[in-house]
Amino acid sequence: MMVRFQTDLMVQLSDFGFKKGVIYESIVSTLNPDSTPNAAPMGIKIQDEKHLSLNIFNTSATLLNLKAKKCAVINFTGDIEIFYKSTFKEANPNGKVPAEWFVQADFVEAPKLRFADIIVEASAMDFKQIGSEKTEITCRTEHITSEAKYPQLYSRAVALTIEAIIHGTRVKTCINNPQKQVDTAKLVEKIRDYADVVERVAPNSIYTTVLNDLQKRIEMWRKKP
Repeated sequence: MMVRFQTDLMVQLSDFGFKKGVIYESIVSTLNPDSTPNAAPMGIKIQDEKHLSLNIFNTSATLLNLKAKKCAVINFTGDIEIFYKSTFKEANPNGKVPAEWFVQADFVEAPKLRFADIIVEASAMDFKQIGSEKTEITCRTEHITSEAKYPQLYSRAVALTIEAIIHGTRVKTCINNPQKQVDTAKLVEKIRDYADVVERVAPNSIYTTVLNDLQKRIEMWRKKP
């Protein structure tokens, strides 16, 4: 049975195992202008005990929402299906992340993921342009909520599926770009290799389901004009 507890002001990121300089995969949730939730998987880098940063493409809805509200929720979850369907919205029945996945956060004006293992409510402190395509945002943690539960056992299926999903975002962007066909082909081949390993170590699992769906989508993207 899982027991929810909330942190106090003395709790720091390191208390949850986060290490400085390491990038952790998360789902960042923000509030859209129409008050609907927005969610996007992103790598989060820990700067110190109370601060973290993320690099976001300038065209993303997440960046626009962060600039408007100056806050976000950093959700960490081991549920690969949620991670996948937040990355590729078209994998959801109506092409959107279900609104029922979220509730209002306690300390910032942003939605939080109901199913997250660790929830970090954060305020955006600094926006720094990185090249021509990205912005680095430094955030301060305002509140942390976590689930007390049994430790999770490690399987290669988890890491390989996450890596395949991340590669899939690059494939979707570049698959029909004639100048990037070589790099795209290498990423597609990696995804196939990961899928083969996952089929061996976790057959008939959510991980194989996700990777099979991802490969079908890659073929659909390839056929688009």
